[in-house]
Amino acid sequence: MADLKELQTDAKDLTLLYVEDNDALREKGGKLLSKFFSRVDLAKDGVEGLELFKKYPYSIVITDIKMPHMDGLTLVKQIHSISAESLIIIMSAFDDKKILLKSIKLGIFRFLTKPVNFTELSHVLAEAVTHIKLQEKNTLLQTHLKNIFEHQNSMLVLLHENKVVMANKAFLDFFDFHSLQEAQEKMLQIDKKFLEHKGFLYSHDEINALEVIKFHPQKLYNVKMRDKNNTITHFIVKYQELPQQADYGILSFTEISQLKLLKVFDERQNEIDTTLADTETLFDFLHIIQKNSAKIELHNYYNGLSITHDAFITGIKDGTLTVKTIYLQQKAIQIEQKTLIISNALPYAIEASQLEKINYEQQTVTLSDLKFVKTSPITRKTIRITPSGEYSVSLFLEDIKYDCELLIEDISLDAVKLNLKLLPAGLTETKEVRLEIVLELDKKPLNINTQATVLRKQENTDSFSVVFMFKDLQKSGLIKYITKRQMALIREIKGMQNE
Repeated sequence: MADLKELQTDAKDLTLLYVEDNDALREKGGKLLSKFFSRVDLAKDGVEGLELFKKYPYSIVITDIKMPHMDGLTLVKQIHSISAESLIIIMSAFDDKKILLKSIKLGIFRFLTKPVNFTELSHVLAEAVTHIKLQEKNTLLQTHLKNIFEHQNSMLVLLHENKVVMANKAFLDFFDFHSLQEAQEKMLQIDKKFLEHKGFLYSHDEINALEVIKFHPQKLYNVKMRDKNNTITHFIVKYQELPQQADYGILSFTEISQLKLLKVFDERQNEIDTTLADTETLFDFLHIIQKNSAKIELHNYYNGLSITHDAFITGIKDGTLTVKTIYLQQKAIQIEQKTLIISNALPYAIEASQLEKINYEQQTVTLSDLKFVKTSPITRKTIRITPSGEYSVSLFLEDIKYDCELLIEDISLDAVKLNLKLLPAGLTETKEVRLEIVLELDKKPLNINTQATVLRKQENTDSFSVVFMFKDLQKSGLIKYITKRQMALIREIKGMQNE
């Protein structure tokens, strides 16, 4: 900014008052300063300078100290009583520490010792102009934010380094704060107002709720708080960072108590099951997410490989949900013909089991047949993949070989899911069996011979899916197989981006 052209550009809409009792210095300085500022007025003493300032509150004032009728320090006091924002630069031929200290206490911008060279003055003026522009920017931001705040029904709080800077009327009324100052004094730790509840966000020994929210901007969280009447209220809360404003962000609270969704997070299982079966409740959640322009996550599986990307809800209509996501996720949905929807605002994942439409140009997917699912594949602790190439499986139950065809649905380091046309008699949960699996690894057979126990069974339309947990399996070969298969699947799915 010390560059004179930049100073000339940035100071062109600013005004300056130059107070100097030396006629020659005043005239010379006035001509020089007029090259940069839109208006430069000159005064021969403090009295004349004060009268001019009362008519035109200048952006910057440059004043001498030793002057007749009214000295520079008295002028500074008078000017600051009129406009505390005006920047004042003092120039004095007297290098007196007492005067300097008095000037500092009065809040001057800079103190320069005469004679002042042009380079030094230009640097100080550049700093002053930068300071003013920053103040103007912050004032505009504050005004803009205040206008936004007061026209919102939701409770809004502007935070800077976790401290309340601004709060709208809805927020103040909720806690019965009579002023912003009262809110600032009593809301030193806003997260302490979040009450404990299953599935909700609140601070405890292991978690600082506010830090969690700030670390995941645009995500939604359920919280509950007590209002001024001690009534518990359910909110969806979101944090949004302010662009180019370090450590500033807006915390918004959308009240959803009227939807009576707290019971979804409670332990009363019968009520939960009834609520989860209610599609109206499901779409209430989705409408809340859309209203807050919050991200959701879509989860799909390609031959066991997890495909997960962010998405935004673009439409909800007649039992269908339209989301916008990237091409790769669209392809994964097209292949699987369904997807899982995850959000911190949801008590459980939502399964969309019907694909209605894909628009690759607009990057949208329309889904239907939505329902909550209390268990989902995203909770998997180990990687599961579907095998490739030739393989064989043999199942021995009490040393009797199962004769029907066996297919591997997926395999991990801990278990294998097999598809059986018929269930052999005695194949109950926790039953121990012996498995002989032969996979192909680097064009060589990988033999897996292990004892296993039945974990769970599922009846399909014309077959059964059974999960077997391995016992005492030497995993080195299987680790290599799963790793190589996973890398191959990643290459396949990435290749789809070029289709």
